[in-house]
Amino acid sequence: MHGSQITAPPPPGPPALVDLSGPRASAVMTRVRRMLATFGDPSIALRRAADAADGAARILGTAAGRMGSSLGLTAGAVTAGTKLPEDRPLWILGDLRGDALALATALAFVDEADGAEGAAFVALLGDWCGGVSGDAATAAMVLERFNASPDRTLLLKGDREWLASADPDAALPEAPHAGRMPIRDEHAAMHRRWMDALSQVMPHVPVAALLSDGTLLAHGSVPRPARLAALADWNQLQSSEPALRDLAFGRLHPREERVQAGEREGGVMAGWADFHEAMTHLSRLADRPVQRLVRGQDAAPEGHRWFRSCGEGRVLTLTTMADRIGGGSGDGRRHPCVARLKSGRLRVVQLDLPEDVIHLAEQLFPPQGKDASAPASLPARVAARHAATMPVAPVQDAARAPDPADDARREPVAMDMAFERGLRLLKSRAWGGARDAFREVTSPGALRDAALMNQAVACLGLGAPGHQDALACLRQLRQAHPRRAEVHFNLGIAFLAGERNPSEAVRSLRLAVEIEPDLADAWWALGLAAAMRHDAATAASAFARAAEGGCELPAPGSLHGGIPIRELAPAMDALRGLARHQPAADTRFVALHA
Repeated sequence: MHGSQITAPPPPGPPALVDLSGPRASAVMTRVRRMLATFGDPSIALRRAADAADGAARILGTAAGRMGSSLGLTAGAVTAGTKLPEDRPLWILGDLRGDALALATALAFVDEADGAEGAAFVALLGDWCGGVSGDAATAAMVLERFNASPDRTLLLKGDREWLASADPDAALPEAPHAGRMPIRDEHAAMHRRWMDALSQVMPHVPVAALLSDGTLLAHGSVPRPARLAALADWNQLQSSEPALRDLAFGRLHPREERVQAGEREGGVMAGWADFHEAMTHLSRLADRPVQRLVRGQDAAPEGHRWFRSCGEGRVLTLTTMADRIGGGSGDGRRHPCVARLKSGRLRVVQLDLPEDVIHLAEQLFPPQGKDASAPASLPARVAARHAATMPVAPVQDAARAPDPADDARREPVAMDMAFERGLRLLKSRAWGGARDAFREVTSPGALRDAALMNQAVACLGLGAPGHQDALACLRQLRQAHPRRAEVHFNLGIAFLAGERNPSEAVRSLRLAVEIEPDLADAWWALGLAAAMRHDAATAASAFARAAEGGCELPAPGSLHGGIPIRELAPAMDALRGLARHQPAADTRFVALHA
């Protein structure tokens, strides 16, 4: 090895668990909700994944587009780095397998935790996709990240990316990958475009990277020792198909000393003695010590696993996806894990996700098999409503001219899909995404009116930036439905919470309770508006009617001389929660907080 010595890496510290449900993580989770809302629309996710793949192919196809240039990485199937950031960490992400929630959270967290200007240094170990509904969203986020910061981003090829490269002889042909993402017929052309663009990216993506501190990053395992023993130098490793496949497909056995050559090929390829022998050969080929391996491939229930049999701190398996695990592995949900490499020390960070964001992600990207009766991404209620009108996809005939009737039949389904997506986002407090989804509902009729009302509620949730849009929607509804109490009620909320205009709010709220005297929340809002106008008598009467009607919100502490500033902000937040939305075109309005 020309004098190279393999030394023991620093022992790993305990994992750090970060709770993302607290107020200190609000910026991270706001970004996550925005990302999920954006990519929850399959057509947007597929288009952006295709565009991002096109952009990545252009960057990687140029001499100036070398990946990870800030890490001093060389070109090649197994790249080698000459430097690491001095004052900043390198963040490592493991398997994602189409988990858009885990990826969005990990990227938002590392950028926030990094604390420096610009994007954090990030390495992704492969298996971005897994043949699930979140594949396009995940690929779009990965490749857009690379396109924005190619010098600080390292992408590695896992077995699923290898399979998506259309290798007909790839091992494990049954493994799910991006090409098997469930899609609807109308998305087939965009999916094909994405796959074509991705096939142009993959030849430029390495399967492993050797960092300057002796850390080897790969998706699979070290190559089998016998394969490495036959290689003379680093250049031969770059062209050794069996060794490269081991790096992408290989697995490690947690306890066996050796795994016989050929045993379970494509599965377990190395025991702990095989690992040490392979590391010695890799150090010889690289002419520098290769000290430890950080890999993906095996989905540990805890989200990470140290292979103690290979030596303290030698092998870390990292899983960033946050899927549910079976009872045999302890049940529950995996914590998304990222690794932080700085100053030679490697530490695992586990991310504890808020339940409301988990629910949002499961609604936008349904797990496989959750509802086999409905097409992917289409809620069961919408699918049932349009079962009789959905066109059956015929065998493609290149000579057949497009039929405008196909689009006409699909339009109601698209409107319902946008409405249902907006509802999921609204209940998850993803205001911007909900607003955008309801804006897509353009067909006239009851569904359009319901979408307009729900759009106004989402705009109210946005706070000051959305109040003018909320007023515009509600004024349009008031003109069309002058005797609908909920329209006047929401309009009163918009005037009060958004415009701080209690006089206009009182006018709208009086109309609401005149049309529907039992609307207790409207009485409470009227009391609040009257108190802000220093009308204590009207306020007291209105709050009393609200309590009689079952409204559980308390009256402010003082109705004389206005409401104290310390009480006003929470009162306005409570007021926005009273806004009435419509779960479906043919149902009554319900309060947002209900």
